[in-house]
Amino acid sequence: MEKIKEILKALLACPTVAGKESSEFKTINELCAPYFDLIECDNVGNIILTKLSSKDNAKKLLLDAHFDVIGLMVTKIHENGFLSVCNIGGIDARILPSSEVTIHGKEDIYGVIVSTPPHLKSGDSSVPKTESILIDTGYKKDELEKILSIGDTATINGEYMEMENGYVMSSYLDNRSCATACINAIAGIERSQLEYDVYIVISAGEEVGRMQTRVACFNIEPDIVITTDVNFAYEPDIEKRHSIECKKGPSVDLSTLTDRELSRGIVRLAKENNIPCQIVVEPMGTGTNNDILSITGKGARNVVMSLPLKSMHTTCESVNLQDIAYLSDILSIIAKTKEEEIC
Repeated sequence: MEKIKEILKALLACPTVAGKESSEFKTINELCAPYFDLIECDNVGNIILTKLSSKDNAKKLLLDAHFDVIGLMVTKIHENGFLSVCNIGGIDARILPSSEVTIHGKEDIYGVIVSTPPHLKSGDSSVPKTESILIDTGYKKDELEKILSIGDTATINGEYMEMENGYVMSSYLDNRSCATACINAIAGIERSQLEYDVYIVISAGEEVGRMQTRVACFNIEPDIVITTDVNFAYEPDIEKRHSIECKKGPSVDLSTLTDRELSRGIVRLAKENNIPCQIVVEPMGTGTNNDILSITGKGARNVVMSLPLKSMHTTCESVNLQDIAYLSDILSIIAKTKEEEIC
């Protein structure tokens, strides 16, 4: 579990708002270089980790986990040094007032999103529009303009914390938790054990349209694609049919856009190896990169596996480390199992 925490904390420290994924290539390279044959960044920001099987004519297995996160973009620097912004990805505007942010310009600047004191409110409880909020940096305008420019991005801060019973909390566990599972799963496997040439795509742009990952998929031409992402963890205000339970392992989607036989085979493989696994029914689409990858190039057999995540798209997302370990374990077994033995 310590190795999982090491990888996870390293990934959480990367401020990769969508469009900035390649800026952390050095971090990924330093973290993963000892365990992979090749680490490269393509023209659209996907970071691809390759580990080749020692077997001749091995099929290709692609594991996808997106690396971009939701954030903000500077649209105006005001006379008093406040910043106006717009959103990048699906930010929950309810959490923005009083949130701490880091703005990434020539250097990083700390800021706080303005919150009107309750004493001065007129009773209007409507959710603010992102374009109406202001970030207070404490700088004067002329000072800010030396450091920041229109179009610079900002991340919403949320400190990594370890909670009771294996839970961890942080911003951006969507989808650093799945990237951690993918890296951990393949890093420790000997090439002689791999049944496939494995490509981990730490993909760009999922939060803003899910298009960039198809470039990596088109170039790799995989035989099997496993898209990993987070799903809604069961909480008191969420219906069970729309969620999965924490500490009961990853889920596998059954959908019109996934390979049913391969999906059921992976569920069976997990059970045979005493790894908890859940099933989610998503008839019209999965809402993940899979929905793009399933129709990229010549197509491939495709599966979606998800981790339960609490408080999605907030500064206090929460996952259980045991679920990350379960996903890592089953991905490792898949990579060592022939396709025909899975299904």
